Amino acid sequence: NLDVALLRPGRLDRKLYIDIPGLEDREKLFAYYLGKVQHDPSIDIGRLARKAVYKTPADIENIVKESALIATRNQRDVIKFADLSEALERVELGLKHKLTMTRQEKEKTAYHESGHLITLYILHPTDDVFKASIIPRRGTLGVVHHQPREEVFTFDRERLLADIKVSLAGFVAEKMRFGVSSSGVGMDFKQAMVVAHNMVWRYGMNDAGLLGDFTVIPESQLSDKVKEKLNDETNKIFQKCLKEVEELLAKEKPLLERFSKELLDKEELDYDEIEEIFKEYGKQSKVNLKAG
Repeated sequence: NLDVALLRPGRLDRKLYIDIPGLEDREKLFAYYLGKVQHDPSIDIGRLARKAVYKTPADIENIVKESALIATRNQRDVIKFADLSEALERVELGLKHKLTMTRQEKEKTAYHESGHLITLYILHPTDDVFKASIIPRRGTLGVVHHQPREEVFTFDRERLLADIKVSLAGFVAEKMRFGVSSSGVGMDFKQAMVVAHNMVWRYGMNDAGLLGDFTVIPESQLSDKVKEKLNDETNKIFQKCLKEVEELLAKEKPLLERFSKELLDKEELDYDEIEEIFKEYGKQSKVNLKAG
């Protein structure tokens, strides 16, 4: 922050705000930094830029530098797309680490992540799926890596509901296959509940006509009746999303089984492999449908 003395009239009267780069600028930045290192000329820079939504110029420089280190560790002088992709995932998801899991725990993780993956691909209006993994990172046993196709700065009701559904899908998939869920759903429930709570309490997205940001009012000043209505509306959103996910995954059970098997066999699935399987089953992502 600048010293207030510098901001007095007659000194520095103008501030310039620099936004994060959009898709076209990210492509130029990747091309610029890759131009400083040896790299495979067939690298799809546009695809790389689509994966790097919300990344700053400094982030992109670091991704290229990290990819060079990854290539060197693999005894190569030339950076490949896989090196850049792994570097980006390290920034987003953290380093992979070894963890010995029982077969059942690994299978449960595969079903859990497959539930997220299918729900995201079929129902989410803005996000592309770039990777599904059951390799532990940052304290999680698995992950589905996804990003919007382009920067999104405000979230509408459809996007928020989709976020809740994706969060709940791991729980639903576990219950479908094993009859019970695990503590692995804890963070998912937390994320889903935060979104549903904010929709009702802060954004006026409820059926009870309760408008305004109720979180700014001290709870002691809210009547029990109002709080009960707000909580009922939050639970209504939660339950409706849960029901839709249960219906979707029951309908797409063959896909759930297929992705679970693929993850158990390969541990990780990249964008192309994921797309190929969905095409095999005649599915198209909601993002592509909206774009078309």
